[in-house]
Amino acid sequence: MKKDIFKAFMALSFIFISLIGASYLKEAKEVASYKYKENRSKEYEKIYQNTYGDYGFNLPLIVIDTNGKSISNKEKTVSNIQVYNSDKENNYLNDNPSLESSAMINIRGNTTKYFPKKQYSLKLVNKKGNEKDKKMLGMDKDSDWVLNGPFADKSLMRNYIAYTVGSNIMEYAPDVRFCEVFVIDDGSSTIQKKHYKGVYLLIEKIKRGEDRVDIVKTHDNTDETSFIISRDRNKEDNIVIGNYGYETHLYDYALNIEYPKKDLTPGKYNYINKYISEFERILYSDKFNDPKNGYRKYIDVDSFVDFYIINEFFLNTDAGIFSTYMYKDYNEKMKAGPIWDFNRSLGNNEVNKDSRAFEYEGFFMLQRYWFDRLMEDRAFANKVVSRYKELRKNYLSDEYLINLIDKTKNYLGTSVKRNFDKWSFELSNQSDVFGMYWNIIQKYGNGEDAFNKFLGNNKDLLEDTTGKANSYEEEINLMKNFIKNRGKWMDENIDSLSKWAS
Repeated sequence: MKKDIFKAFMALSFIFISLIGASYLKEAKEVASYKYKENRSKEYEKIYQNTYGDYGFNLPLIVIDTNGKSISNKEKTVSNIQVYNSDKENNYLNDNPSLESSAMINIRGNTTKYFPKKQYSLKLVNKKGNEKDKKMLGMDKDSDWVLNGPFADKSLMRNYIAYTVGSNIMEYAPDVRFCEVFVIDDGSSTIQKKHYKGVYLLIEKIKRGEDRVDIVKTHDNTDETSFIISRDRNKEDNIVIGNYGYETHLYDYALNIEYPKKDLTPGKYNYINKYISEFERILYSDKFNDPKNGYRKYIDVDSFVDFYIINEFFLNTDAGIFSTYMYKDYNEKMKAGPIWDFNRSLGNNEVNKDSRAFEYEGFFMLQRYWFDRLMEDRAFANKVVSRYKELRKNYLSDEYLINLIDKTKNYLGTSVKRNFDKWSFELSNQSDVFGMYWNIIQKYGNGEDAFNKFLGNNKDLLEDTTGKANSYEEEINLMKNFIKNRGKWMDENIDSLSKWAS
């Protein structure tokens, strides 16, 4: 019976993959019929000066024009993208774009899709609708990008800080650039103040590639394959692995195949499933720490150690449950990472229902799937302790992190004011409310005015903001203090991780 269910699931999975291909074909035809609007940048100059004054934007600019179509979180919308990233001190909307391209765009995120400030996925394409790799803001060429709009993160920089640190201590962390974004989705022929969406981070999307997750492309003539998997919230397009840990209810959120997708066969699916399942059965067995046949046979230990430390130090409490990635190349062991999504880290979260923002005590990664068992092995715990003490001398030192924050704050400059003129601290401090009461909020319409009206009319639904910042300077200072307090607490308690291991 169970085999029949599995066969049915696989059949449905490959029907779904075929439908994705049909969807891309439809989008390609739409792109082919899309016409660039010539000389639009000349029209920006007058509106820009009337709206923002005659100074330039200190960050690069990305302008997204949907040709009058709305952007949804399900279907991709054909758009035109213009990037302004000159060598001058500032960027102006009457400059010549440094890049212009067609693109497919959609709203991304699970909780964040309810925020006033949206997150976007971008796929650059040519006029025939085929993927087109291009450099974006100086980063390596690719077609797939994420526009992350910090909203709940009022520092605007938590992802940037985490990825910068991660790139120094791990094999790969996504490259990232700050920018300011305009979205013209109302058919307007001129850019207006309402189109400004604030400060964003353009981030490399996690995918296989020489300049991203550098694993060998899957081979057609064998079931063995390199792969990327994730653990995250359940979504309609997930390719769920029916592995040992999920089917025996070791955890609630499934592992999903991120690569390969288009080239996934039943044989490759079974290979990935078997590899993960064998690892989990060994990990949760009595012989899990056997030097030869235990968990070390399946995973790159050092990568799991680094993944543990950066998420633990940053107190990124979603790690291990959501936005968690692992990958494996041919003839190599599975590695932890790349790291992803640190908006709710560095004190910008409530660790539990009774806690407040910027609380800094406690080890949480001990309670995360796989790591709960790994940390029971004294050898693994000793590696964590030793590596942590090493990193506290450089990339996790107070001096390095606070200096990085100060440099980033100076780089953001005047963009901070523009961002919070658009999205107020009052809105950002209520970020969790937007998902909980979306059925009420959507009746107010769209835009910041609608969200502000909702807050004004529903004060009984608002969250207590005790401990949260009410200004940018306060947010930065609270984050710096968190780093000092977190580091001091971990320094004093890190040895207990190996003390209590088996």
